[in-house]
Amino acid sequence: MATRVLELSEYKQIIELMLDGFTTLGGSEFRPNKRVALALQLQASLGLRIGDVLKLQVNNFRNGKLEVREKKSGKLQYREINHNVYDYIKDYAIENRLAKDDKLFNIKVRVVQKQLTFVTEYLGLENIGTHSFRKLYATTVFERNNNNLELVRELLNHTSIATTQRYIRVSQQAINKASSEMDFVSRRGILAERKGKI
Repeated sequence: MATRVLELSEYKQIIELMLDGFTTLGGSEFRPNKRVALALQLQASLGLRIGDVLKLQVNNFRNGKLEVREKKSGKLQYREINHNVYDYIKDYAIENRLAKDDKLFNIKVRVVQKQLTFVTEYLGLENIGTHSFRKLYATTVFERNNNNLELVRELLNHTSIATTQRYIRVSQQAINKASSEMDFVSRRGILAERKGKI
């Protein structure tokens, strides 16, 4: 399944349900899972692949920076991260009595994917997977930094710009807005277009 970029509103819904839990109309219960929620939150905040997020150790975070070698590419990620993210991870490590060499998570990729699928099906969302959170990161960085594709490529450690371009998609909200503004059918729409060009 090809995953799509996650919209911010969808991200918020997914994380809230992961943190709070819910019961389906059929009576199935989804119990809150703060670790899975945090793994997805870190993926959206750091732009790492889910496998790399689940391998993170406390000592990958030092002095406000992330330092980790990616499994797939073998490339080093060494960069400053948002201080709120850094502080949250420090507090999480203290609360869970994690030593420097301890992993933040003791869960598998398959568990995260299964829980995410349960939540997205409940919400009626399609083509959402863990990689959607990495794509959300890429798109957000792109939009907040004057559409700097090279910056996004560097942050994701992609070898080619073409790979990065596949991550960057126009948001569904922007598509909806542009589409809903087009009116060449009604007289009012056509006249508005004419006035704008005069």
